[in-house]
Amino acid sequence: MNFSMLIINNNRSKAYLQNLVRNNFIPNKVIVLNDSNVTLVEHTENDKLISQNTNQKFIQKIDSLDIFFDEKEHILKTLKENNIKFNVIDNLDINSKEVINEVTNTPDEYIVYSGPSSSILRKEILSKNKKFLHVHPGLLPKFRGSTTIYYSYLLESKIGCSVIILDNGIDEGSILYEKEYKILEKEIDFDYLLDPLVRAKTLVEFFQNKKINPVNQKNNKDKTTFYIIHPVLKHLSIMKHNKESG
Repeated sequence: MNFSMLIINNNRSKAYLQNLVRNNFIPNKVIVLNDSNVTLVEHTENDKLISQNTNQKFIQKIDSLDIFFDEKEHILKTLKENNIKFNVIDNLDINSKEVINEVTNTPDEYIVYSGPSSSILRKEILSKNKKFLHVHPGLLPKFRGSTTIYYSYLLESKIGCSVIILDNGIDEGSILYEKEYKILEKEIDFDYLLDPLVRAKTLVEFFQNKKINPVNQKNNKDKTTFYIIHPVLKHLSIMKHNKESG
């Protein structure tokens, strides 16, 4: 499948890009959103310290999923070393005119999306005849909304991911691929390691599947929209995982 990407320099985007390239799925073009003056919740403490020219490595892996990424490999370094065409936009607003113009000029119909986690694509950018592929950390429609990776484990002791086409609703787009995982490792960082790698694993498997068969989400009683998890519930989810794993 010919595709482009719209990403920021965070662990999720690093896991996506590095694992796609490792499996010979090379984007034709990558739009990188960057603002050195802004730190997002999904940025690690080291993100602003990592130079695109560093040769240091910090491998983050999940052995039970057979997947890894180098947290210290800057997005721009990956792009340059693999001769991937890219443009950097000094703006984290995905609905800005700059980003919309860049998306409009992107040659591919499909764009793998890994932008700021709190952003919602608005009507104008969704009207440019592009299909934004998003990997949501939860099976749909049962786990819509925010921090669903925690709710999923708290309720079902497993984690699901769904590759969807973004639309105007919150995680309501057509489903392209879904997968559930049982994570064996204890004491694993849900936010900066588990979430990026589970999503990356699902994305690569979707590409390997070689099929694009959009399925509309069923409007059934199981659908739920979750909101940012309370710290106590978050802690309970992690404790449950550590107790059940290993």
